[in-house]
This record gives sequence, C-alpha cells and structure tokens, in this order.
Amino acid sequence: MKFGKVTLVAGAAALATASVAGQAIAADRAAAPVSGESEIGGGPIGILIVLALVGLAIGIASGGDEPASP
Repeated sequence: MKFGKVTLVAGAAALATASVAGQAIAADRAAAPVSGESEIGGGPIGILIVLALVGLAIGIASGGDEPASP
C-alpha cells in the first residue's frame, strides 16, 4: 500500500518538475523579427460578425410561436 502512495507522489513530482523545466527551456529562446504581419483573424469585427450570424441562425431556427405537433 505504501509503495503505491510513494509511486503516486513520485509521479506527481515528476510532472511538476517537467513543466517547470519545459518553461525554463522555452524562456531561453529568442523571438524572430516579424517582417510582414498577417491578420488571419481580422480583429474583433470578425468575431462580432460570427456572433451575429450565430444569433441570426438561432432566431431563424426557433421560428414562430406555433407548436410543431397539433
């Protein structure tokens, strides 16, 4: 029983230290200079358009006040 708990603690410690070590390695890298930025997302206006289309689709799908069954 104790062996299982020791294994569990060792695994948790390994996961915690691996995460910290990975972040330390990533912090050493330098960013490359950007020559021409790409605006794939299109900014906040694109998100607003998508939300408006989703709202419109829900409004159309909910339809009228009449029940589907008689």
